[in-house]
Amino acid sequence: MLSSPRILGCLTLILCAICTFVPCSVTVAQDYVFSFDTSETAPSGGSVDVRCLLNNPGGNLAGWSFAICQDSPDFEITNASNGAVVEIANGGAPAAFQEINVCAGEGVIQGVVVDFVGINTLPPGVDYEMAVIEILLLGADDTLVPIQYCDFFFSCASSATETLVVPPGGTAPFVPTQVEGLIEIGGIPPFSLSTAFTTASVEQASSAAADVFLNAPLPYYGFSLGMTHDGSQLAIAEVTAGSSLSALNGGAGPEYLLVDTDPVGADGLVVACLASISDALTTLPAGTEEQLMTVTYNALALSTPGITNINFSEDLIPAAGSPATPIVISLGSTAAIVSSSGDSIEITPAPLGTPFKRGDFDGNGGVNLADPINMLQYLFSNGPEPSCLKIIDIDDSGVIQLNDPVLMLSYLFSGGAAPEAPFEECGIDPTDDDIPCDSYAACP
Repeated sequence: MLSSPRILGCLTLILCAICTFVPCSVTVAQDYVFSFDTSETAPSGGSVDVRCLLNNPGGNLAGWSFAICQDSPDFEITNASNGAVVEIANGGAPAAFQEINVCAGEGVIQGVVVDFVGINTLPPGVDYEMAVIEILLLGADDTLVPIQYCDFFFSCASSATETLVVPPGGTAPFVPTQVEGLIEIGGIPPFSLSTAFTTASVEQASSAAADVFLNAPLPYYGFSLGMTHDGSQLAIAEVTAGSSLSALNGGAGPEYLLVDTDPVGADGLVVACLASISDALTTLPAGTEEQLMTVTYNALALSTPGITNINFSEDLIPAAGSPATPIVISLGSTAAIVSSSGDSIEITPAPLGTPFKRGDFDGNGGVNLADPINMLQYLFSNGPEPSCLKIIDIDDSGVIQLNDPVLMLSYLFSGGAAPEAPFEECGIDPTDDDIPCDSYAACP
């Protein structure tokens, strides 16, 4: 949240400056509409996000300002942030001037100028998100609380803030049509789905897991969802039930769980789950970050290094002839309001080189006395050369010498240190040296 209310107090002057050489008289225009999205509900004492929306089908805009008055004891505005359109209004870039501030106990004010030099303007459109305000509900349950735009002189500003829009090109500002919003107190609190990778990056041809979580303020009977990914970057390797599902029915898990990793014509997965399908219906528990499942993705060997995303979707079809699977949290006779957020992971280039296990001279996948003996014969008795000489460099010094088989014997029989990685698992030499490794049969 930006915090320059004294600057905001001068916003009307800034907006009028756009109307160069034209008196800044204000007229009412039916083509411009300010409204609210009050679809979120919560019981008394809970919080909701209210979206402040702009419709401007009548033409481009150079800027706007508004005030929202906190004129009811049934709610309190606790926070505010610029909406999505503010970040792209200036030709895809953030608006040149953007200020929003909560005046405690009075309301919230915002002012936006798209472009100081007037090259870029906000094109016609509907449901532009100007701001998102967080509201604490204080009234009684099962009531509706109105929220309105206004013109007001808040104590935290230096002058009155007017609710208006300014077209470009020397046109006087307009007062938009202002539609009151109604916030329901006592409704069903919102649920939220999220997914998060357990690591920030994954190498090509390697795997990474992503957990799927649900913030559930109430118990619920089941859910359905879809998730998409870029099939040129990732492939689903495995989907397992999370702790929240596994604990159901005494540890037996849900009675109905469908996981489809091959939806029609898309890359992703579809999941449908019911805690029980018997007469005695059971519910999944309420809780924060309830783990629904874990999805393991393989980064393709030929994937392009960079960021790739996974997202929730309502467009995936599990089988030909079936409808798309919606995102639904079932509360019985009704469905919950659900928000969702995806995640991203960086695919990094796989290191170049041949995978091997250090110390395994004969390439049988393990180490024993034969390996240091074969090393000594190669070094001093004209014995056969292994196809991967790196296996002899026990200490990863980049030099093959008598010390290497001695270290191997010490590890096997005297409690010495294990060979440097890669040893227990196949891997690439972490050290860039000149020792060749053409092939190694025991690693894929």
